[in-house]
Amino acid sequence: MKKSKPMISPKRQPAHMAADFAEDFLVTAEQASAALNLPLYYFIDARKRTELGIPYYSINRMVRYRIRELHKWQVRYAAEQVKHPDASPAGGAHA
Repeated sequence: MKKSKPMISPKRQPAHMAADFAEDFLVTAEQASAALNLPLYYFIDARKRTELGIPYYSINRMVRYRIRELHKWQVRYAAEQVKHPDASPAGGAHA
């Protein structure tokens, strides 16, 4: 009996895309805080996350972050602070 080929072959991602995905895993708030050297409450407090525009993923009730996205955010955020130093959300007259 002759074996037939499957009618639909599975699509595969290019090797470089698979490698990128494997290295880009999700981290906790504590790990994100340590990796970026930022206060932990930036990542734990939902209001602060929204105010700062920190990218995150909500999985059920867990909040996780991708280090690569956080790094891009940090660079963008720092550039905005250089352009507009008066608009600093951290601190203030009563801090």
